[in-house]
Amino acid sequence: MQNNMNILFQRLALLRLSIAIVWTVFLIYLQTQDYTNLQIAWGLLVLYFPLLLITGWQGSRHEGLQDWHLLLHLAFESQLLAGLLFFTGGATNPFIFYFLVLLVVGAYSMPVTFSWLIALLCIVDYSVLTQWYQPLHQLHGLSGSSLFDLHLAGMWLTFVISALIVVTLIPLLLRAQRQQQLEIQSLREQQLKNEQLIGIATLAAGTAHEMGTPLMTMHMILDDIALQPDHPLTSHDLHLLREQVGICRQSLQQLANAGRTAHEVGSHKAYPWLAGLLHRWRLSHPNALWVDKGIACDATIPASPLLDQALLNLLDNAAEAGQQPIHLHSAVSDGRWYLNIIQPDITAAGRIQQQGLFSSQKEHGMGIGLYLSNASVEQFGGSVRLQARPDGGSLCQICLPLSRKQEPEHE
Repeated sequence: MQNNMNILFQRLALLRLSIAIVWTVFLIYLQTQDYTNLQIAWGLLVLYFPLLLITGWQGSRHEGLQDWHLLLHLAFESQLLAGLLFFTGGATNPFIFYFLVLLVVGAYSMPVTFSWLIALLCIVDYSVLTQWYQPLHQLHGLSGSSLFDLHLAGMWLTFVISALIVVTLIPLLLRAQRQQQLEIQSLREQQLKNEQLIGIATLAAGTAHEMGTPLMTMHMILDDIALQPDHPLTSHDLHLLREQVGICRQSLQQLANAGRTAHEVGSHKAYPWLAGLLHRWRLSHPNALWVDKGIACDATIPASPLLDQALLNLLDNAAEAGQQPIHLHSAVSDGRWYLNIIQPDITAAGRIQQQGLFSSQKEHGMGIGLYLSNASVEQFGGSVRLQARPDGGSLCQICLPLSRKQEPEHE
């Protein structure tokens, strides 16, 4: 709303400048025709210019403009207009139709109550000017027919000016209003997404807390079993169980640490970060395979545990979408870092087309990995694009802004 009001005041300043110029030309014409009693009219016109400057100054500011500011502006301008019309023919002056322009601006931009106040004020001014005014017949040398011709010419000029004002001012205001509505819609969508993420994070934190005690119990039981000489497990099985329990406890600890530092944004080199995450991915997925199609890219990107987990989730999705090793390629273009994760399996495209927001084709998948990854990347100004390839494979492209200005890398 604030941005829309600023734009309105800027347009209003241009409108008042054009009206002040028209009135200046009109008063000069009356002066050349020896029309008397123009001193007060000139004084009222002089007041238009401080109003013009105030309007432009307030429109250039970024705070403080409210509906009642516009109400005061329109009320003051209507009284200036009424004063000018009183000394230049009153209701017989065709410039009296400028009251309609003020009503259009008020009805578009102000609440209904304020619009009615301006309408009532303009109606009273118009009614008064039909009875009390200084007539234009004081012009020397003008007959009745000449005066009527002047009135018709003035009505034509006023219509042209009013038409130009309406077709110029209103579309600009409507465009600003549409832009504001789009921004509000985007903010609402972002708020909804944040609320969903908070809900998922809350569930994850609660689940991690609940898993801590069972894992501790399992660890203690395995220690007790290891002390018994006749336990039924082989040493290999016992070692494997203790190792798996240790990995689960370590993952929970990493989850807790990441939660405390998730929004501490830093920066690091893209290639060492990607190489480290691929090594970490292989430790958790011993069968994970990939083909390096050019990931050694000199770029500095944002650093956060959220981005770490987002990339791991996307690597998991790409690897499990087909039976072939994934292909990785990165590049820098237009101030952004791109990472392409390609699954060349010809069945991957079909799985992508069936992928829903919270659905999954995996045997044990929940389907929220892609959603959370995309939301995490968006938190840092990036995006995730998932699409099918013409050859039947799938492409997942991660885009992140560079942390500082770099030269684009040409492929």
